[in-house]
Formats: sequence, structure tokens, C-alpha cells
Amino acid sequence: MAEKTAPGPRGLVDVLPALKPVGLLVGVAAAVAAAIWLVLWSQGPNYTVLYGQLSDRESGQVMDALTSDGIPFKLNPAGAILVSEAQLQAARIKLASQGLPQTDAIGLSMLQKDSSFGTSSMMDRLRYQAMLETELSRTIAKVDGVESARVHLALPKPSVFLDDPQRTTASVLLQLYPGRRLDPDQVAAIVHLVASSVPNLTPNDVTLVDQSGTLLNSSQQNPAAAEENRQFAYTRKIDHSYERRIVALLEPIVGPGRVHATVTADVDFTVAEQTQEDYNPNKTAVRSEQESQDVSRDGGGPMGIPGALSNQPPGTTGAPAIPGASGPGQATAATPPAANPAAGPNGAAATAASAASATAQPITSSSSSIRNYEIDRTLSYTKHPLGVVKRLSVGVLLDNWQKTGPDGKVATRPMSAQDLQRFTKLVSDAIGLQPSRGDRISVINQSFRTDRPLPPIPAAPLWERPWVQQLAKQIVGAALVLLVAFLVLRPLMRSLTKAPARAALDRDLGGDKLTLSAGATSPPIKLTPSFEQQVAAARSLVIQDPKKAAQIVKEWVADG
Repeated sequence: MAEKTAPGPRGLVDVLPALKPVGLLVGVAAAVAAAIWLVLWSQGPNYTVLYGQLSDRESGQVMDALTSDGIPFKLNPAGAILVSEAQLQAARIKLASQGLPQTDAIGLSMLQKDSSFGTSSMMDRLRYQAMLETELSRTIAKVDGVESARVHLALPKPSVFLDDPQRTTASVLLQLYPGRRLDPDQVAAIVHLVASSVPNLTPNDVTLVDQSGTLLNSSQQNPAAAEENRQFAYTRKIDHSYERRIVALLEPIVGPGRVHATVTADVDFTVAEQTQEDYNPNKTAVRSEQESQDVSRDGGGPMGIPGALSNQPPGTTGAPAIPGASGPGQATAATPPAANPAAGPNGAAATAASAASATAQPITSSSSSIRNYEIDRTLSYTKHPLGVVKRLSVGVLLDNWQKTGPDGKVATRPMSAQDLQRFTKLVSDAIGLQPSRGDRISVINQSFRTDRPLPPIPAAPLWERPWVQQLAKQIVGAALVLLVAFLVLRPLMRSLTKAPARAALDRDLGGDKLTLSAGATSPPIKLTPSFEQQVAAARSLVIQDPKKAAQIVKEWVADG
């Protein structure tokens, strides 16, 4: 017996028509939200790092200042603060005017805070050490190439009970900018800066380390190595000075980039001191002179041992008086020969002899002279300067002459011997070559490998320009919106519209089933309709509702 079975419980197909409005609303809302987000993302500004690696306290201060100034910002998971590229410089200037970001170390303000009478001497010493370390860190961070610095001081406690007190030491950790290095002069300057700022600290007790763990002042521990590095740097400085002088002199004549010069200086770093003392006997000068003269006469005066007889005045001696003769101390009156008739020629002669004997008395004289001379003396002290140039070796390479013709083509020709001789003389005079000390110079003309001008610096690629990146973001956003519309909304709408039609067809075809009953108590046996029965049911459905049948066929074709 064939009969129609009662409809069973409603499945998902029967429930879908009721969920159709809800599904449409959810899908449309999700698609619209995704489209809005994509549009905002494509139109939004590009954010860049304002400050990175800030502490929590510094980040809070910077974010408060940006909020008060109305500058939008973001905070990435690494702790860096991001702002838009258009407002980057403005944000930094505004923060700098407010003194932000501030370092966690307070520095000198530590001495002005938390001061009370109950503070112990140990706390005061620790605060002083922390303040000193902070100020040194700030000062070192001002050096070119240093991003930040940390200073650690080991200040021993002074004690009067120690004969050999402990030394003061310091350790400095430098955070350099990427790709930057410190010159030896900068390293020495930082070491001496720290040593001069801390009492009883010598440069040899300062350790300087960069962020990669490299010891920067290793040469400072070895005076010989430090002196060798200094001498090498001084020699290279002399070489570069001469080379720049030669190139600056010849480039206006030959052309930019067409002169190459190399100078090698042999520098003598020997320290010599010389003292010289010379005497010239041909040049004398009287420094002092002393003369003495003694004259004595032997006469009839008193001589001998002083006594009663020798102390008698003249004319009182006991000698008999001679008439007509003058005694001692008396003048003798000259009698003319005519007044003395008794005197003859012999008498006149006797008178002359007596006068000669009176005047001719023995004389004893002595003289002495002492004369001191100053001989010409030259005393010279010479200290030779450190780093004297002993010899220079100069090599100059010149390119060929270039001349542009009327047609715009560049023609080259080699230099003549006269040109090379003229350039040699010019360079020799410019750098002060001295052939007497062995200086040598060589000027050679040789065509360079390329005569073409240097190519211009290429511009930035198109995809790296900001406006291209912004346009690409908008295009990607529009493409994503279209993908959501075609790949999400369209299939959802199609699935919701075709589900009721297929459910109705299944219900119509599945309702007519044959059942066989063996008895009243036995359950009915359901038989699946045959192909002919299904075809007959489909024909009756088409006859009853042709539009619905056409819609089902279209969906079958679309799904097939």
C-alpha cells in the first residue's frame, strides 16, 4: 500500500529561510566595517619613531606633553613613541622647549632634595657620588658621536690609618650612534676629562668601553704604544697637509679630479738637547788694570838707625864749619868771579864741581802693573724640536690636457716636457722642498682611465617616495574592499537566496514515498521512489509552477 508519509522534523534547510534577514544584516555590517577600516588605513598618515628606548617615567612625561599639545601619537609594543612624519620635527621642538625627555638621573638636583638633619654621612657620600657620575655622563654625551654614557666611580673611603690608601678608579660605558667610531684624540679627551673631574684619579685608572664591549683606551695603559700612535697620527697629518696643498694648487690649472698627489714625510722624533761653550782668543777685552811705581833717592840726609844723631836738624851736626861754604839746609851765595880777586881759574872749577856733586845723587825707582783680560766666551743651549721633517718624497700624477672644440667634442693631448718642468718647479716652491736634505719630487703625466664625467647621483626610486607609498596604500585599500564585496558578500547573498528553492524542491520530491505495511503493529517500510516516479513528480511540478521550475534549473546550471 502506497501512502504519503508525514513530514518529519524541520532541518537546517527549513530554518535557513528564517535566518536569512539576520545573516544578511551580519554580513553587510561586517563588510561595511571592513571597508571603513581599510579606507581609514589607506588614508591614515605614516607614523615614525619620535623617541625610543625611554623609561616608563620618561614615556609618561612625553605622552602627557603630546596630549596637551594635541599631537596624535602611538606606542608600539617595544615602548617607542610614534608620531606622524608631518609632525615629527614640530613635536621634537615642542618637547625640547619643555625640557623633555628628562633623564632618570637627577644630577645636581639630588643635593637639593631629601636633605635633612637625619641623613647619615654614608648617604651624603653616596648621593655625592651619584651626582658626580650623572654630571659626567651628561658631559660625555655632548661629545660628537656619543649617544649616551654611563659612568661608574670607585671612590675609596679616606682613612688616616692606612699608609698606602686605595686608588680611585672609574669605568665609562659609551653608547655610540650606529656606524660611528671615536678617534684616538676623542678617546684620550674623554679619559682626561673624567680623570680631571674626580680627585686623586689618574688617566691610567680610567677604563673606557663601548656598547659592543670593545676597550677603547687600551693604548693608554701602555705609554710606548700611545706615543707610537701619536707619532703616526702626526706624520699622517703632515702628509695630508702637503697633499691638500698640492691638489689645491694644481686643480685650477689642470681641472677638478685630474690631479693626484702623494707625500711621504720622514719625521725625526728624537729628543736632543745640546750645550756648547766656545772661547775666541783673538777677541780680548781689558777687564781690570792696576799700576804701581816706587822712586827713592840716596842723598846726604839722615840715614841709618833712628837716634840722637840722625834726628838732628840740618846744620847742627858736629862737622867743622868751613868758611865760605854753605851748610846743610843753607843757601850758598854765588860770588861772581870778578868780586873775588883771590879766586883764579882753579877756584871757579872747584865751585862748579861742588855744585854738580850736590845735584847728582843716586836714584832708585821700581814700578809694577797688573792687567786682567776677558776672553770672548760663547755659551749656547740648544733643544731640537720634536718631530722635525728630515726628508720629503713627493709624487704627483697629472692627467692629459683637455680642450673642448667648437663642435662640443673634448680633445686630449699629453703635456710637454716644459709643462712638467714648470709644474715641478711650482710644487717645489709651494711646499718648500730642500734638495740639500735629500727631498725628492716626481711629476708624471699619464692619461687617466676614464675621461667621461661622473654620472649624476641617481634619484630615489619611485616606490620609495612618500606620495607613491600613500597612493599605493589607497589602491590596496580599494582592492581589499572590492575583494570583500565579491568574495564575501556576493557568495553569502547567493547562498541565502537559493537555499529556499532547493529546500522546496526536496520537500516536494521527498514527500511522495511508497510505504508497505505488514500489519497493524509493524512499522511502515519506506521505499525510495524510482526514477520514473521522480520524473513524473518533476513534470507535475513544472506543469503546476513553471516559474519556480525555471528558477531551480537556473540554479542547477549555475552550481554545475
